[in-house]
This record gives sequence, structure tokens and C-alpha cells, in this order.
Amino acid sequence: MAFSSTFKPLNPQHQLHPFTLCKFPSTLCSKFNNFPHGVSILSPNNHSKIPPLLQIQAQITTHSETKSSLAKQEHSKPTISRRILDKIQQGFSSFESKNEKLETQPVKDKHSRNRVDDSKEKILKNGKLDKEDVGGRKRFKRPKKGKFESPVTVLRVGLEICSKLGDVMGAIGIFDLAKREGVKLGQYHYAVILYLCSSAAVGVVQPAKSGRSDTNSNPNRGNCEGQAPKLDAFCQTLDGLIRFVNDHEKSVVRSEIKVGEDVKEYALERGFEIYEEMVSDKVPMNEAILTSLARMAMSRDDGEMAFELVKQMKDLGINPRLRSYGPALSVFCKNGNLEKAFEIEEHMLAHGVYLEEPELELLLRMSVEANRSDKVYYLLHKLRTSVRKVLPSTADLIEKWFRSKTASRIGKRKWDQQLIDQAVENGGGGWHGQGWLGSRKWNVMKSVVGKDGLCECCGEKLATIDLDPIETERFAESVAKIARQRERNSSFEKFQKWLDYYGPFEAVVDGANVGLFSQRRFKPSKVNTIANGIRQRLPSKRWPLVILHNRRITGDKMDEGLNKTLVEKWKNADALYATPTGSNDDWYWLYAAIKFKCLLVTNDEMRDHLFQLLGNDFFPKWKERHQVRFHFSETGPVYHMPPPCSVVIQESRQGHWHIPIASEQDSEDDRVWICVTRAKSSQNSQELINGAEESSHGSTSQEIYGSLKEIMLSSFHVNQDTILTQLIAAEKVGDCVLDFQI
Repeated sequence: MAFSSTFKPLNPQHQLHPFTLCKFPSTLCSKFNNFPHGVSILSPNNHSKIPPLLQIQAQITTHSETKSSLAKQEHSKPTISRRILDKIQQGFSSFESKNEKLETQPVKDKHSRNRVDDSKEKILKNGKLDKEDVGGRKRFKRPKKGKFESPVTVLRVGLEICSKLGDVMGAIGIFDLAKREGVKLGQYHYAVILYLCSSAAVGVVQPAKSGRSDTNSNPNRGNCEGQAPKLDAFCQTLDGLIRFVNDHEKSVVRSEIKVGEDVKEYALERGFEIYEEMVSDKVPMNEAILTSLARMAMSRDDGEMAFELVKQMKDLGINPRLRSYGPALSVFCKNGNLEKAFEIEEHMLAHGVYLEEPELELLLRMSVEANRSDKVYYLLHKLRTSVRKVLPSTADLIEKWFRSKTASRIGKRKWDQQLIDQAVENGGGGWHGQGWLGSRKWNVMKSVVGKDGLCECCGEKLATIDLDPIETERFAESVAKIARQRERNSSFEKFQKWLDYYGPFEAVVDGANVGLFSQRRFKPSKVNTIANGIRQRLPSKRWPLVILHNRRITGDKMDEGLNKTLVEKWKNADALYATPTGSNDDWYWLYAAIKFKCLLVTNDEMRDHLFQLLGNDFFPKWKERHQVRFHFSETGPVYHMPPPCSVVIQESRQGHWHIPIASEQDSEDDRVWICVTRAKSSQNSQELINGAEESSHGSTSQEIYGSLKEIMLSSFHVNQDTILTQLIAAEKVGDCVLDFQI
């Protein structure tokens, strides 16, 4: 956005302090000292044009009729921010007075008991000290450890509340309060404040995005930087602050909060000023803080500054993340700066950061609008490898490209089909990467793919892309390595030896997932039905391997009647493996299916944290090729076998494209594809040209090419002076075929 306000330049004493630590190179300091990209920061003593927080709040309170957008934002109501600040200030006073009392408290004999008499002054358990008159002196009951915390932690809790409420003005007020009280802020405090300022500067605040809300997983959380303490643990220090938060819990806005222009400008101004204070306090940088600064640069449409901040991360020993590049990429794409945008993409790849669909869509949109066919082709293949199925918004953009006049003009009129075929084989099928093939207008239609893998629109057979055997072996080894680290008593090594002895198998069944299908109680009969049904589909008709935890096959009536008979049948067929106590059977059935490259029968979507350890590249491709889902109907089990083709963007040998569209149901039977083909005339011409190039292999090719000439001759009134007759004469003299285009 354009920043119209003008500000006085900084006095020398208010310039950014030079970095003296190795973590802050002078290059970053000079970047902000000189402000070559229009970044200006208010001096702490020059706030005449934008009054401080409490003055703004007082004005809003006394002039409620003012139609400022500050008053319209529920999250920035003065009552909320002022009450938070009041409670924090009470916390400072309470901290000082109570610590003085604790210093004079006598040591209590651990073997004695305090008996309550009539002179005892009872105090409620609301944070006040219990006291009693014993022998003319006052004794204070020592509070529990952790009941009173330092002002630094009090500020942390206040900022967590501001983050939860999306209260930008409250966070800035807490910063001002800390400066007045002389409390030194840490990296976490600055990270939260700058995040909220950068969000407001962009125009949208995401509540509860800064800071961490879940601390239960870390019992030793203490006061470590980057961890958010639980609010209820500090009610004694902040007095009524927690009660206030609980009262307003239902009114907390959990969606995006849009802010007005005055809030945007004020948050941007104070954000850079707060960053200046951080530099002077020599607080170490982190990725979150630099990303917040990049977002503030984005709000000023300064992509160069945002990109420069990311470049400095490596010098500071910080690894950039995908979100770090977002501000700079967004500015360059919005301004149509194609070269700079792809420079960012190159920088990302060099630092091990990979674009996801939102970023790829930005680049694709800019490339389509710029009519850059080379970039569009490159991005389609990036989507093929990283996204596979595209969102509807991306699909609309792809359709727009293929319907454009530029797309119809781009493409090879002739190509070496053997080269294309070789490229397809080398890539495993489904793509060749040799550029646009064909010419003329594209036919763009929505289609579905049948159970035979044929596109119902163009009739083309879609490919089943092979998995790299070496990559599959590495994937199996990574699963085994993680499992060995997590299993006890060499349990997984024993399983590997068992597989070597009793394998191979053509299918593996996740017994627990099948036996617990649609009910809480485990039923071996369901496992037997599914296993027997999939066995009938296997070439060898051998029983699939059923993997169950040992507790599933012992006790709870498993030693009686039909249940016992089924378990014994699986054992006799060498088709049952019981994982030991303390093991996670997920690793076992997954590894077995990968090792034998066989089917895996389970409805488990494999999305929890265990499977996230395997990464997001190869694993989805493997699941698509090997997972068999199931359900039960009135007539028996129904199996959803792997799709007849790979559900991924495909580029055919003839230059056609098929793009699958992602949906909520993600059912392959109802999957919608975009079918993109060239006009028939272009395709037929290439077939005739290919036939002519193979003329040495037989007379049929000569006949095909001759028919082409007859068609062309019959279409015109030819005399002896036409170019076509001259070409025919030249062919006869040279005993050759001249390739030409009209």
C-alpha cells in the first residue's frame, strides 16, 4: 500500500545501534540505518502526529461517537487493552510488595503445625498471604513454588492474551509499559509484538497465531524462550487477569480480524520503532522476527527489502523457511516482476526450501498473464512433482492458459518421436519434459477416467507411473530405521528375520483396522472375511499376512469357539504375526508391504505424526499404488483397489495433458480431470510426418505420404509454375522426400 504520511528523520541518538555481536553482521545494520527503500522510523520523542496508545484509548473513551476504525475493531476496544494493562501494572506492584514480605518471613519448622485460633485473620486463596498473630508478631505462610513470577513472565502472559485476542494495540501498550517500568524484554516478547504489528500492517490479524498455546507436552517448560506458559498458572501474579480472560473466552475472535488504515499505519510505524529498541537492547534475532520485518516491508510494497532480510538469515546462522520468502514473493508477483520472482524461487531451492501450491499458483498466474510459455511449462511440471492433484483455483488458471491465443501458437510442429518415447521410459511414464508438442488450438474439457484407465473424453490410456526401485529400497530402509529406534528388545529385528523366512507375501492386512471397523469391539471374523476376499484376487491365492498386536489374539474370549479357530487357521497358514507388548503395529504392516512391494489392506489414512516422519514426497506416491480400502455392504465386502492410473498431472507422448483436480471426497471413481488435447488436424499431420520419416522401412509409409500430397494437390488448381509442383519435381530428381510447411 502507499504510505502517505511523512515523518521527521531520526536524530543521531535515535539511529539504529550498530551490531556488535557476531550474530548481527554490519550488512543488516546498514540496511536499516540507510533505509534505501523508503523505510522510516519515528523517533521515540517524535510522537506528536500519532499519539501514544493510552492517549488514543482515552480519546476513544471520551469521544465514543468518533467513527474511527479503531473503535470499530472489537479486538482493540480500549476496555480490553486498558484492563489488561491495569492488571499487569497491579502485578508489578504485587510482585514488589509481596517479595518484601517474603524476605522478612521466618523459617517454618517442618515438624510443627500452625493451629488456627480466634486471632487468626483468614484470607481467601486468591493470591493473598495467610497471616496470623502468634506471640505479638506476624507470621506469613510461604507460598507454593512458582506462585509469584518475575515481571518478565508477567509480560509474557499479557502478550499471550493479546495474541489470543488479536489485540495489536494492547501488545504495543504492554511494550510501552515495560519501558516505563524498566523491564528488559526478551526475544519471545519482541517476536510476539512484532508479529502482531506486522499482521496489522498487512491489514489482517490472525488471533492466537503468535506464541504457542499448547505447553502440556513439556512439563519442564520453566521460562524457556519460545514457550508460552499456561495462563492459569499466573493468576496469583496478575490478580484478576485470568478471571477476565475466562469471562471473555467465548467472545474471543478465532477468525481473521481486518483492521482499518489508521491501525495499519500506526502498527507499521510502531513496529519499526520497536525493532529499533530490540536492536539497541542487543536481543538475538530469530526467523520469526525477521519474517515479521519482511511482512512489514511487504506492506510498503518493498519486495527488495523483504528479500534482503531473507538473504541475511544465513549470515546470522538462521535457516529460512517457506513463510520467510512469502512477503518478497508476493510483492514481486503482484507487481509482475517475473525475473525477481523466479530469482526468489532459485534462492529457495538453493537453501532446501520447496514451493507449495499457493506459491506455485502465484508464479503460474504471473507467467500466464505475461504469456511466458516456457515458465508455464516449467511450473506445470513443478505442480506434477510436488502437488500431483491441483486445487480448483489452480485448475481454473491452467484452463485459462490452454484457452489463450498464446498457448495455441506455441508448440513444435514436428518432433523426434523416438526421443519422446525414450524420455517417457526414462522418467517412469506419464511425462517426457521435452516441451510443448503440436500446434493449433487446444481442446479443453472436463472428464473422468474409467476403471480401465481410459479418459472418457479423448479415449487416451493414462499411465501408471513406475516407482523407482532404488527410491523404494531407501524408503523401506528409512521405515525400518525409525521402527528399530522406537521398538524395544530388538523386536523389529526379529520381525525382519521372520519375514525373510516366511515371505514373500502378495498382500498385508492391518488386522486392528479391519477388526475394529465401524465398532469398538475387535471381531476376528471381519479380519477373516476381508483377508479371504483379497486372497481370491491374488495370483497365487495365498493367504495375505495378517498383522495384529498380541493383545488382540489373547484373552477377551479369543480362546473360545470361532475366534480360536480363526486364529489357529491363520497360524497354520503362516499368515499371522503378533507384535509384542509395547510395540506399535503400524510400523510392522507398513514395512512388510514396502518390503514385498505388495498390496496393503487398510482404511488408515496414515496422516498422524508417525507417518509424518517419512516425509511428503515418496510416501503419497507409494500409498496410491499399494493401498486397498474397503467397506462392507449387504452382499459382502467391497474393495477399493488402487486406481488404474497414477493420479497425477500427466503429459502424453502426443503432447496431450490430463490434470486431476483435488476434491473433499477424493474418491477416484468421481475424480474430475481436465483433458487437454490438440486439434485433430495437427495430430494427423504429425502422424503423416512420422510415417514419412520412416519411409525406408516399407512401402506403406510411402503410400501414406503420397496420400498427403494427393490431398494437397486436389485442394488447389495447380499449374506448372506453382511451388508445390516444383517441390514434386525436385523430389523426383533427387530421389528423396522434402519436408516442408505451408
